Amino acid sequence: MTESSGAAVTWRFRFAGDKVSRVWNWQSDGPPDLARVVPIRKPRSSERQRHIPVTAYSLTMRDHLELESGLEHDLLRRLDRLHDVVALVPQPCQLKRGGSSSAKNTPDLLSLDDTGSVTLWNARLPHKMDDKFKLQVAMVEAACANVGWRHEVFNGLDRVERLNLLWLHGYRRRPSWYDQVAGEIGKEASNDAATLGSLFRLDTGNGEAIAVVWHMVWSGELDTNLSKRLTMETPVRAGLVA
Repeated sequence: MTESSGAAVTWRFRFAGDKVSRVWNWQSDGPPDLARVVPIRKPRSSERQRHIPVTAYSLTMRDHLELESGLEHDLLRRLDRLHDVVALVPQPCQLKRGGSSSAKNTPDLLSLDDTGSVTLWNARLPHKMDDKFKLQVAMVEAACANVGWRHEVFNGLDRVERLNLLWLHGYRRRPSWYDQVAGEIGKEASNDAATLGSLFRLDTGNGEAIAVVWHMVWSGELDTNLSKRLTMETPVRAGLVA
């Protein structure tokens, strides 16, 4: 349990091997072992709950994740390609606060980065952020701050970025011929005038270099602005990921 806005917040987690969730006491138990945390509930669709569950493969986790909506899938696509994200857990916990300002929330996703920083995510479109949700967000933000975690609200991608990520999604896996052409692509990308077109022209006609270019954009080895439409004239530069 933690304190939030003067009221106690109860955290619940479920761990691998457990059939039910358990209350977690941060003061006595410290932070939970995230390697053992599993989803606290299974996504379902019903008349009252009109989410369309999604099963999506995560390269970060090397496993399929069960998500509650397409919006969460968009969030996964964004996070799954970040080189510093090392773990992702859907529906990782439940937070509940009683009293006059009662609230209950199950975050949609937990992300862990390579520095040990933890973020809880709630995915919600702007027009669905009602007063009840805002109360939940305030509770989760305060509770996370008390334990050294962060909370973020994901409200979707703009149309162009979403389409770009959907396209790049097909190039997530590193091609078997990657090592044969990646060096030449990286060298060309170090040129200040490099564009997608100049990188594609390295292809010998078999499509292998083009496939590696797209994979390198997805992985961050090549950096470009995904909020804009990708064309042959799109500027590209070597990214931060080696």
